[in-house]
Amino acid sequence: MIVCVACSDPGGPDAAFDAPFELTAILDYYDVHTDGYIKHLAQMRNCGGGGCIDPVEAIKRRGVEKVIVTGLSPGNLLRFRNHHIRVLRTENPSVRLSLDALVKGELKEIAIDQFSIVSGQKT
Repeated sequence: MIVCVACSDPGGPDAAFDAPFELTAILDYYDVHTDGYIKHLAQMRNCGGGGCIDPVEAIKRRGVEKVIVTGLSPGNLLRFRNHHIRVLRTENPSVRLSLDALVKGELKEIAIDQFSIVSGQKT
């Protein structure tokens, strides 16, 4: 499956999560297999639609099935859901640990009635 990870600069599997989706610097794309094989596919800067490509649309166009974030706005959660992209929340500080947790089935989907807001807090 194709997974997008919203992480800090410079990206890659050793990057950290330091901001919610709307404020993150990098969107990394991975091909993730259930046997644990993970391949980095691509990377793009996330500029939140401010004069550049809309990140939700860009993620949709790449055929992403799941997005891993520390938090996001309710509006973007709804937009992902409308495109049938599952949004998973991580509490892990690193991309590598979060991808490992994904393979193990340990990440939970952010439900529409219990979303993370921009500050990263659950409501």
